[in-house]
Amino acid sequence: MSSSFQIKISGTVQGVGFRPFTYNLATKFNLKGYVSNIESGVIIVVQGIEKTIIEFYNDIKRKHPKYAKINAIEISEVLTEEKFDHFFIKPTEKNILINSPLTPDFAICKNCKDEILDPENSRYYYPFTSCTSCGPRYAITEKFPFERENTSMNTFKMCDVCEEEYSNPSNIRFHSQTNSCPNCGIKILFTDNTATIISGTNKEIFETISQKLNDGKIIAVKNTSGYLLLCDATNAQTVQELRNRKKRLTKPFAVLFPDTKQIDNHLFCHKSEKELLKSTQAPIVILPLKKQIDLALEQIAPNMKTIGAMLPNSGILHLISNLFQKPLIATSGNFNGSSIFADQNEAVKTLNPIADYYLHHNLEIQNSQDDSVIKFSRKNRQKIILRNARGFAPNLDVSFLENTSERLLCLGATLKNTITITPNNQVYMSEYIGDLLNFDTYNRFEKKIQNYQHFFDFSPKTVVCDRHPNYENNKIISALVSKDQNVATVKIQHHEAHFSAILSEKKLWQKSKILGVIWDGSGFGSDTEIFGGEFFEYDHNVIIRIGHLECFSWILGDQMAKNPKMSALSISRNSVFFQSYFDKNELKIYSKLIKNSTIKTSSMGRLIDAVAFTLGFKEIILFEAEAGIYLENLAQQAFNKSDLKLKDYLKDEEVTHLIPTKKLLLQVAKAAQTNKDFDIIALNFHYTLVKCIEKVAAFSKSKEIAFSGGVFQNSVLVDLIIDHLKPKYKLHFHETLSPNDENISFGQLNHYLHLKK
Repeated sequence: MSSSFQIKISGTVQGVGFRPFTYNLATKFNLKGYVSNIESGVIIVVQGIEKTIIEFYNDIKRKHPKYAKINAIEISEVLTEEKFDHFFIKPTEKNILINSPLTPDFAICKNCKDEILDPENSRYYYPFTSCTSCGPRYAITEKFPFERENTSMNTFKMCDVCEEEYSNPSNIRFHSQTNSCPNCGIKILFTDNTATIISGTNKEIFETISQKLNDGKIIAVKNTSGYLLLCDATNAQTVQELRNRKKRLTKPFAVLFPDTKQIDNHLFCHKSEKELLKSTQAPIVILPLKKQIDLALEQIAPNMKTIGAMLPNSGILHLISNLFQKPLIATSGNFNGSSIFADQNEAVKTLNPIADYYLHHNLEIQNSQDDSVIKFSRKNRQKIILRNARGFAPNLDVSFLENTSERLLCLGATLKNTITITPNNQVYMSEYIGDLLNFDTYNRFEKKIQNYQHFFDFSPKTVVCDRHPNYENNKIISALVSKDQNVATVKIQHHEAHFSAILSEKKLWQKSKILGVIWDGSGFGSDTEIFGGEFFEYDHNVIIRIGHLECFSWILGDQMAKNPKMSALSISRNSVFFQSYFDKNELKIYSKLIKNSTIKTSSMGRLIDAVAFTLGFKEIILFEAEAGIYLENLAQQAFNKSDLKLKDYLKDEEVTHLIPTKKLLLQVAKAAQTNKDFDIIALNFHYTLVKCIEKVAAFSKSKEIAFSGGVFQNSVLVDLIIDHLKPKYKLHFHETLSPNDENISFGQLNHYLHLKK
């Protein structure tokens, strides 16, 4: 006897081939009915023998598409007069409001890679080849659900051949919303920087690109998520020229390798790292150098022993890498800290002083994204996300304790900005947006909010922001309030937002007595205090500050974060050890500023800068955390040595809630005067910080410790914490979120949801 059942599935089930999978599975079981996208995911109405339907239901759970993620699946019997004579994919209803995870971009799959290099295939050298398992999703979406009509692909009408593939259940492009081919699809355009077109077939154009790269040229390539700047990573002169043109003097460049074999030749690559590189997210992964071989290492990553490695994530990069067969610099197509460009006119206008040639295409990118960046600690393989963007955003692989009916917009931090919204029963955190002090990036931030309002037909009723009175992103609040006088504003302290982010990621809100170690460069504490080296305690829905780095004078505003010797002088309170680095006039001025400063700081970032200066980093800081990375690399050299006896520089100090900042720095300075093994001193400094954490944890009687803030991107510090504290304490590190300020918007949301009075 025939029965009718309804199956509702929520999760990441749109844009991952779920409907064609369901169609083929239902056909295999000889069931009738339909599958369709709905607000919360996918709905299946199916008719047949009940036993067969249950088998079908179980197979959906076991065999669903590789990149689908089922959060919930419900089956119920329904009474219906409607009878179906076959199974079909029902078109999505118009104007539904999405209430499910969005679909991120997928790296090109092996099958599509093979096709575009097969001379017998109709898609030979067609760089936008994709299927239900790969290709852009979020990057090209104007509105969800993920249907072709809601994307930039809607401009390209499928030809008869593509329509046949789209309608053929046995084809890998069955119901693929991004399906296209050379006859009906996206066109590439290759020009020099005078806009002179260089004609040819796709193959000829890519061969010309390879030749130009060999000739030492810099090429701006419009990838499927925005423009990248490419050049030969083995040509020191060209890489240095890119640095000079881009005004990026020391910050490392990412390197695009054609395959994992070349990565293995140059870099140490653990199995977990290789799996990540080859995954559908295809992020940049930071790897230790094995052999320099032909890489222009000093120009790629000055003074470093690591490389940010990536594999081709699109047909465009795959074709270029396959022809060039050498490592390539692949850095964001931007200038002097601005946002990655996606619009051709904007790119040409800004990148013309940098690029010799351009590879454009006419697929409009709705959501440009930088590449995600991940590393693992060397010893304990702890995953650390440095940047969360392409391949991951805007979803979070985090379960939330409760849904909220409130419509919230959380504005995040000024540096490393993201925004987080709750337009429905889901939480969406944007990709990394950047530094909002940059004009272009701030415009991108505003546009992102507008896009999300359009995506979800969403108007926030509460805006959650930082307490800092002069935060750049808070400017948008007045615009939102002017549109809706009922918009409320809630302010959350920066470091409490960090703590809330890790409490939520690790589902710790129901626990008690959690010690939060929140260390970064700076965050507004009060009118007279800038936080940065904080100890918090969470207990029964209350967060209190229980300790911090001993405060020192904050001088010269943001300039202090650019000049490490200023931090050293301030922390040491004019110690003789550091006075020799200043002339008499400077010393007179800065000493007076330190003495009279009304603003104090507990910044761990500035202490790290001061220690880096003491141990050899004498330059001006040219990119955020440069001195910290120097110190981490120095400590890693010592950490690699076996049987090294570690020293606690504050062994005889009773640390209960304050870390004696001056005493610690002067101990490092004293060690540097008598011991030229700066790597060992750097490692001992990190070890001393770990022992301070242990002392505060013992004093607070906490058994669980949670870590957040940009300092915990330091893999040596993370490894030492695991080595020395794991036996005694349960440790919680970020693994889904970045520990840096990217997590602030998510933390603001959860602080509001769990701690609002």
